[in-house]
Amino acid sequence: MIKRVHLFLLLCGCLTAAFFVGCTAQEMPKNTESTGMGTSPVTVLPSVTPQTEFMKIETHALTNTPSITPTQAPEPTPFSVVWLADTQAMSYQNKTEALESMGQWIMRERENRNIRYVVQTGDMVDNGFKPRQWENFDVCYDQIKNNIPYFMIAGNHDIGVKLQDYSAYLARPNVSSIPRRNSFERGRAVYATFEAGGTKFLLLGAGWGSEVMAVSWMNQVLKEHSEYVAILLFHSYIYKDGTYRGLGSRMFEEIVKPNPNVRLVLCGHLRGNGVRVENIDDTNDGIADRTVTALMYNYQVYGNNCGQLRLLTFDPVARSITVMTYSPYTDRYFRDDHFKATEFTLKDAF
Repeated sequence: MIKRVHLFLLLCGCLTAAFFVGCTAQEMPKNTESTGMGTSPVTVLPSVTPQTEFMKIETHALTNTPSITPTQAPEPTPFSVVWLADTQAMSYQNKTEALESMGQWIMRERENRNIRYVVQTGDMVDNGFKPRQWENFDVCYDQIKNNIPYFMIAGNHDIGVKLQDYSAYLARPNVSSIPRRNSFERGRAVYATFEAGGTKFLLLGAGWGSEVMAVSWMNQVLKEHSEYVAILLFHSYIYKDGTYRGLGSRMFEEIVKPNPNVRLVLCGHLRGNGVRVENIDDTNDGIADRTVTALMYNYQVYGNNCGQLRLLTFDPVARSITVMTYSPYTDRYFRDDHFKATEFTLKDAF
C-alpha cells in the first residue's frame, strides 16, 4: 500500500514539473535568453513567414540586376560621288599630267571623303576612234578602275562626231564587260546600283543618240527599282540658263516625271554650268511631292586651266547634297554661275 502511494506521488510530481517547464517555455518573451532559474536555455527565432522570405529574395535579385541604358543607332555616314564631265580636250591635247592628277586626287581623297562612285556624263575623248586619246584618258581611269566603281555613258565625241558609230565605244573593256542585264544594246544605255549612308541608289543613263530608243527599257528599270533613289545621266539635258536642250524636255516628260524615285539628273556637253529645279506633284493633289534637280557642268578648257572634277557629298541625315568643283591639277576651285559660289548645297535632294 505504501509503495503504491509513493508511486502515485512520484508520478504526480513528474507531471507537475513537465507542466511548469512547458508553460515557462511558451510564456517566455521572444528573444529572451535563459535566466538560469532551473529551466533549460530556450532561444526563440523571430517569426518569419514564407511570403516575407520570398519577397526579400526577389528584392535582392532586382537590386543586383545591372542597369541597361538604351543606345541610339549611329547616324548614317556621309559619302561622296565624284562626277567627271567632258575630259575630251585633255585626251586630245595629251594633257596626261592633268588626267593623272585627277586620278591621284580621287584615290588620295577616297577614304577621307568616303568616295563610293565615280560617274562620267560622256565625252571622255575627242574622237572615240583614236586609240591614243583613250590611252591618254586611261591615265586617269586606270588609277580607279580596280579600286572605285566607275559609271559612264557615251557622249557625241566618244562615238565619233561625224561617224556617230558606237562600235569603238562598245569595244572598250569597261563597256563590253558590263553584265547584259545591266545594259541596253550592250552599253548604249546602262544602270548600276549601290547602297551608301543607309540609302539605296540607282544610277541610270543613256548615251548620245540612244535616249529615245532606250525609253521603255529605262522606265522598266526604274519601276523594278522603285525603292531606290534614282540618279539619271544624259550627255545633254539642259542649257546654262536651265532651259531644256534638244531631247531634254522629252526625257523629262517620258522618264523623269512618271517615276517618283528620280531625284537628280546630271549632264554635260555644253561649256559652263547650269541648274534646273522641278517640283513634281506625283499624286495630283496640287501639292509637290518631290524635287528633281538637274545639274549641268563642263569647265572644259583647251589649255592649261583644266583638270576639273565635281564632288557631290551626300548627307543622309539632312538629305542634302553639297557640290564643289575643283581642279587638283591647278589647285583651283571653280565658281558656279547659278549659285554664285564655289560650293553650294542642294536641300531635300534625295
